[in-house]
Amino acid sequence: MRVEFDRSSLIVDGRRRLVRSAALHYYRLPGESLRREALERFRDAGLNAVTLPYAWNYHSQRRGDYDFAGDRDVDRLHDLIEEAGLFLIARPGPFVGGGIDLGGLPAWLLTEPDATLRCRDPAGYVESPAYLSAAREWFEQIVPRLAARPNLILVELEHGYRVPGEFARVTGPAADLALRWFGSPRLERWLLRRPFRRLLRPPADPPGSLGQTSGYMRSLVRWSRDLGVTVPLVHADSNPGAGRQTDVDLPAQIAAFAHPRRDWRGRPHRFDRALRDREGLERHAPDAPLLYAELQTHLPQPWGGEDAETLAGRIGAEGVDSMTKAALEQRACLWSYSLLCAGITPGYMSSPDAVTLHDGGAPVAAAGRPREAYAAIRELNRFLAPFESDLMQAGPVQARGEWCPQHLGTLEGSGRRFAFLRNDTGVPVRVPTPEAERSELGAWESQIRVYGPGRELEGVSPLPAAPAVRAGPPPLPELERWSLASASPQLDPAYDDEAWDEIPAERLERGRMDLDDLGLHYGFVWYRGTFAGPLDRLSFDARNCYAVWINGRLLAAGDLYRNPHGIGPDGARPASVTLSSVDFNPGRNALVILVESLGHPQGLADERGRRGLVAIDTGGTRIRWRYRGGLIRGERGITPQVAFESIERGPSQDVGLPYSWSGEPEGVAVFETPFELDGVDPSVHRLALSFDSGICKANLYANGHLLGRYWPERGPQRRFVLPWGILRAEAENQLAVVLWKRSDRAALGRLQLEVV
Repeated sequence: MRVEFDRSSLIVDGRRRLVRSAALHYYRLPGESLRREALERFRDAGLNAVTLPYAWNYHSQRRGDYDFAGDRDVDRLHDLIEEAGLFLIARPGPFVGGGIDLGGLPAWLLTEPDATLRCRDPAGYVESPAYLSAAREWFEQIVPRLAARPNLILVELEHGYRVPGEFARVTGPAADLALRWFGSPRLERWLLRRPFRRLLRPPADPPGSLGQTSGYMRSLVRWSRDLGVTVPLVHADSNPGAGRQTDVDLPAQIAAFAHPRRDWRGRPHRFDRALRDREGLERHAPDAPLLYAELQTHLPQPWGGEDAETLAGRIGAEGVDSMTKAALEQRACLWSYSLLCAGITPGYMSSPDAVTLHDGGAPVAAAGRPREAYAAIRELNRFLAPFESDLMQAGPVQARGEWCPQHLGTLEGSGRRFAFLRNDTGVPVRVPTPEAERSELGAWESQIRVYGPGRELEGVSPLPAAPAVRAGPPPLPELERWSLASASPQLDPAYDDEAWDEIPAERLERGRMDLDDLGLHYGFVWYRGTFAGPLDRLSFDARNCYAVWINGRLLAAGDLYRNPHGIGPDGARPASVTLSSVDFNPGRNALVILVESLGHPQGLADERGRRGLVAIDTGGTRIRWRYRGGLIRGERGITPQVAFESIERGPSQDVGLPYSWSGEPEGVAVFETPFELDGVDPSVHRLALSFDSGICKANLYANGHLLGRYWPERGPQRRFVLPWGILRAEAENQLAVVLWKRSDRAALGRLQLEVV
């Protein structure tokens, strides 16, 4: 496919195209049926392209090992996209962001001592041969697979890559933290004002001279070309004013209008950011078209944040609609919504600032239900389709406010005019249009009016339609009886831990017993120390969530989770345990510490932050330490699948829910139940498991797949989607909940299957 461009648009095989895309997170949609359904949603919404971020960590658990089988078969996914008649916009990274562990970089990079991730640190750009060698290895695996596709139109390299010294005299950790904490748009309003511009860069900057260039980006460009990419190379950034990457063919924009804790309706001029996007493009690449590699359609969902439906209302159909029209008014020729179809982040793949559910109010909920924003996208694209060619070649002919205060401007193409209007208030407003049709703008409504060659009105963009009503729910099985068994025999001093890995003395002396140094990287690790006689003292630093037992008795539990938004280092926070009440055996004793990592953040400040047991002080007591990864035995890697028939467990008993667990046995317990789904049609219904209120943390497994991490004290997630592809419609299914007792009492509330 031949892809060219000029200031107006992309030109694909000689034809100007208005490219309408959205990101598809294939690693959050297990099974071919869910991916086919998502692609049908793309087509029904009037999109003509799919933006595909490839998660390096999803495909590589260890250096040199790559998995492209089963759900990781991207070649088959490429076939599905091509069969759907959609263009492909590929994002091979290496960093892709998206709320996943380390932004998609594999955690084994953290064991490479000379590797500076993404060739940057708080001081600026770093040439890192060790990191570049690993990134080249990833490109050799993924780029030939996408470069060969006949529907490939763009390749985006990296994502939001800027070294902290983008403002020439404001460098270092404080500047980088300010950029990420306050956000580029807010900081930019101050730093790019005239007095600051005089300080931060020379007053006269010729067009195209403001961008960043680096050996890292040049390497990515060179590798892509060497590995067969012939289409334009793109980089996306959120700062329109300065610091854009200029080593690629085209700069692209990341645009957000909504905030997870504030409603944009109180600040409707957020959409005027598009004015700065066009201005920034002219300063960096005056001969390029305006591309939006990411146009916001969902919000982050951190632990302790708000639920997806609240966030969907905060974004709103009118918000997505207005942002898209603001981009069009600035003559954008491509936009890719940040997310169309939500999903679940499998296993331990989430970054620490994200819950298992990856929804955030997306146009299509994780359960497959379209929201009002989806209807808005579909109606707008259907309206635009007949006018695409004229719109791509249109330029401004009327200035903002020429008709009335609601007038954003008018563009004129070869035969048509496009007038853009927006009501920035919550009450309807009448505007002096030349004709009466739809001359009243609804609350927060944005509108496009299209006029033909004779200035006759040809069309007015429609108001979003309501989503279709779904079919009623079928009868579902009641999850009344559960099998309960203890799964912590390792708390017993007599437990045989010879099958566990030993932590050598020299590693202990260097204080290197965290998850990454042990090569585990994700999820849980059990540390088991055996010793004779009493313990001198016990203080430790464990991250992020921990519990401590001596001889099976729970002594301490807590959380080191200072950064719910993934910004800044966690820092040390040692905990001490009082030992005066502990009954030590004269012979063998067992000190057991279970630590859960919430993941590696995507930011710069703590991406090498250690997880697991970071430090421990037991005085002069000699301890032999062993360790085992996984909350339960057999759990390995970033997306574990557990054979529950082979886990360690004590005697089982039948229980009903809710269930309160006090006293012994301590540690973790496994609740299991089978169920069948007779009469449930996977093509019609999506299912979820809903948790009533509980106490303490838990993991949810369906047919052995880790699908959810439940933390009722933090929230917000209490409903977990059970995707088809893991659920079986015509065979028995198995649910397991592993509850972690971290206090005197733990409790598991009633669990219920629901149609969502």
